[in-house]
Amino acid sequence: MWILVLVLFSVVVALLSYLDMRKPKNYPPGPKWLPILGSALTVNSLRKQTGYLYRATICLAESYGPIVGLKVGKDRQVVCCGYNAIKEMLTKEEFDGRPQGPFYETRTWGTRRGLLLTDEEFWVEQRRFVLRHLREFGFGKRTMAELVQDEAVQLVEDFKEKIAMSKNGNGEIFEMRDAFSVGVLNTLWSMMASKRYNADDIELKNLQALLTELFANIDMVGALFSQFPVLRFIAPEASGYKSFVNIHQQVWKFLKAELDDHKETFIINQPRDLMDVYLQMLHSEDKKESYSESQLLAICMDMFMAGSETTSKSLGFGFLYLLLNPEVQKKAQEEIDRVVGRDRLPTLNDRPNMPYLEALVLESVRVFMGRTFSIPHRALKDTTLQGYHIPKDTMVIANFAALLNDDDVWDHPDRFWPERFIGCDGKLIVPDEYLPFGYGKHRCMGQTLARSNIFLFSACLLQNFDFSVPDGQAPPSTLGVDGVTPSPGEFNAYVSLRPR
Repeated sequence: MWILVLVLFSVVVALLSYLDMRKPKNYPPGPKWLPILGSALTVNSLRKQTGYLYRATICLAESYGPIVGLKVGKDRQVVCCGYNAIKEMLTKEEFDGRPQGPFYETRTWGTRRGLLLTDEEFWVEQRRFVLRHLREFGFGKRTMAELVQDEAVQLVEDFKEKIAMSKNGNGEIFEMRDAFSVGVLNTLWSMMASKRYNADDIELKNLQALLTELFANIDMVGALFSQFPVLRFIAPEASGYKSFVNIHQQVWKFLKAELDDHKETFIINQPRDLMDVYLQMLHSEDKKESYSESQLLAICMDMFMAGSETTSKSLGFGFLYLLLNPEVQKKAQEEIDRVVGRDRLPTLNDRPNMPYLEALVLESVRVFMGRTFSIPHRALKDTTLQGYHIPKDTMVIANFAALLNDDDVWDHPDRFWPERFIGCDGKLIVPDEYLPFGYGKHRCMGQTLARSNIFLFSACLLQNFDFSVPDGQAPPSTLGVDGVTPSPGEFNAYVSLRPR
């Protein structure tokens, strides 16, 4: 009897293992799948060799083509590394979904909320509401430009104040990786919650340090505990689940306190910002079920984490490369002096007359987004991509690193070279393959604010200061830190007042 049970058990295990290894018919090519693990060992091995997940998938694309079919734990994943595949994926309605599972639910109280990782009618309704009312408070308008300029000027003044207290009164060493985070956050948070933070705010600094840690420990495609959900229970620390939950709880606590403060001064029909407008909706008689205080907090978390993190890291990479390429810095300063001069501040109205600085913005974003993936999409039903079969609920990701470093598109992609965006006539040119903000319905809603931030922060700082590698220190590495959003390593710059 026991022998029969053992035989039947072995047959069932063998059958399940076979089915787990079997790829769907006409699935995109990729490495072999092992039972339970899928292609995780292959991907992890390549990641260790190359140092980065995005490079690991580029290596796979070199072997299997621009569309790579993977399975990591329970997740079927398709990685698009070519322009045609990426554009089709970003524009095809069948791929408008967002992933499901513990990683995407745990971050917002057990169900998917917010704007970044929701989909279908819920996402359409919430995104439309947020965009419409953000515009009322300056998003994409002159008010937004003034907010950005105020924060850029404040950073200039902070630098000048510290330089004035230095030994020689002309220059000082600054840590640059996180120099922009508070100012960039303030430009968005002023419209979200009518509030700006001080650069020396200890609580905010601690929170942003936690977010930097979080983003370095997870990937755009999830985490170990999402691909192997059982690890949440048997290895919560080793799988990253415990840290993921703890950091999000601290973010929730911070934002909940902000919301509670806001509610104390909230006056219905007198909205000051997006938070007030949303609270007003919650008090209205025709409130829909999709609106809730939890959803408002999730929106704030998405804006807080994504809205500031990506822009500040783009600026971080941009100034790292300016440090290493003084000739680029000099060209940008010459254009600023020629167009703006030294007696007034640069404004967004100067952009049409400053193609080199605009190109510098595009290049800063390219070297940042050229190290990562898109936010993952999900197939809402069985469909096709470039002729391959993509089953329902498959995660589909654009490898922006492959697209923005493609040798067939970009001359010397490893080089920081704003001139690549300037034509023979001196005017700005942007190749079709430049898609760091996405494409189609899911195009980044903060693109305008991000580019405005990078332009004005760069222009104001370069108008006033020179940036160089501090004496006695090695030039900083451009390798950066892998994770959900890439980050430069910590680096210093000697910042000196420009002679007039």
